[in-house]
Amino acid sequence: MNTIFHPSSRKNPLFIMSPLTKGYIAMSVVLLIWSGFALTVRAVSTSSLSIADVMLIRFSVPLVLLTPWVLSSWHEVKNIRLPDIMFVLLGGVPFLLLAAFGASTVPAAYVGTILTGTPVFFAAILSFIFYRQRISLRKFAALILILFGIATMIGGRAQSIPNSLLYGVALLLMASLIWAGYTLGLKSTKLSPIAIAIVLSYTSFFLTLVMVLSGIVETNIGSVSFDEALPFILVQGLGVGVVSTIAFSYAVKQLGSIRTLLLGSLSPGLTAILATLILNESLSVIMICGIVLSTIGVILSNRAK
Repeated sequence: MNTIFHPSSRKNPLFIMSPLTKGYIAMSVVLLIWSGFALTVRAVSTSSLSIADVMLIRFSVPLVLLTPWVLSSWHEVKNIRLPDIMFVLLGGVPFLLLAAFGASTVPAAYVGTILTGTPVFFAAILSFIFYRQRISLRKFAALILILFGIATMIGGRAQSIPNSLLYGVALLLMASLIWAGYTLGLKSTKLSPIAIAIVLSYTSFFLTLVMVLSGIVETNIGSVSFDEALPFILVQGLGVGVVSTIAFSYAVKQLGSIRTLLLGSLSPGLTAILATLILNESLSVIMICGIVLSTIGVILSNRAK
């Protein structure tokens, strides 16, 4: 008896992957984009773009690209709870402002190290405070190892940092705390990744526009060439605004907020390497040791219960 196989009966490997595997793939994409984010916010201080220009680019690109999905997501958006929208908005204007101002005074490796290495600690603290989630001794030791690796990376550049290091680090730590809150909010909200990206981009864009029109922030968008703005359009607008927002939301749903942030702790090493290759920033032996320690800490944290 002959068996007829229809094309539809052949399962695509992408669809037979477990949700956990898909979450890890999504987070791998996010890691690459986060490193690009760290490099571009650092590059703002050396370009003719203002922070307001970067914010307008960051939120306007997804606003335009996600417009076709607004109607289909409207039933989710119109029923959004106030706590959900407050958490989602943390990942918009507040985070980007603090990250951009902090990045203007520190090397790119610092930006990636603090913004992606420390949120896991803040998330653990917030989870304990609000959800009473305890941390095992093994996981706590692994988190300490990540923290030690980050401190080693920062110490490895002690001779080349500007006098405003503490100011920049403080702003980046505040941005890290906000990002941890945003991540925990993503885990608790029932919004789909697309709906989250729509709410974040639309509300943040109009908030930025109000800040520009009221004179709170200045814009140079009229005097910036397209070639100079293109890297920010691709990385901040398309990469961070659309791909990263959706992929990160999906990864949080599949992996959980703590595990996702732990994987995010791998980004400092990648950012430091890219900063060396693209921005010609130095990468000392001490910084390499810090990268290795942080990576080991991430691996142990994911294995610890």
